[in-house]
Amino acid sequence: MRLGQLTGSEALTERYLNPRPRLEAGQRLAPLVSAMMDVSDGLLIDSQRLAQASGCAVAIALESVPLSQAYLDARGDSRDDRLAACTAGDDYELLFAASSQAAAEILALADEIGVPCSRIGLIGRGMGVIVLDHGAVVMLPERLGFEHRS
Repeated sequence: MRLGQLTGSEALTERYLNPRPRLEAGQRLAPLVSAMMDVSDGLLIDSQRLAQASGCAVAIALESVPLSQAYLDARGDSRDDRLAACTAGDDYELLFAASSQAAAEILALADEIGVPCSRIGLIGRGMGVIVLDHGAVVMLPERLGFEHRS
């Protein structure tokens, strides 16, 4: 059965069981970006890791985070639904920081290789991650994503 013929929850299960890491996109984006990582443990926790590794602050605009139609059908589009999506893992999408001057080239590359690309926030001075919902600061959830225990 093709992904487009599955129900929302079936499509999400299919995506989870058969991940599609963005290897080509990562390789082609590398010269254009200043930081990049995959989102495998959750957008918020991986954003926090990027911020810590880079010595900066990451602000995520919740309303700008793209959600699949399958997720919207299965879960919804409330603030809580969006926060849940941002703390879920196994996305295997790319999170990267780039200058605004690279935007046109990045969007052209994304179009060329057929990988959607969305601006979901900003990198700035400070430390850590904050979440905004239409400009208003949102309290971070207790759990930002999956944490590996050693």
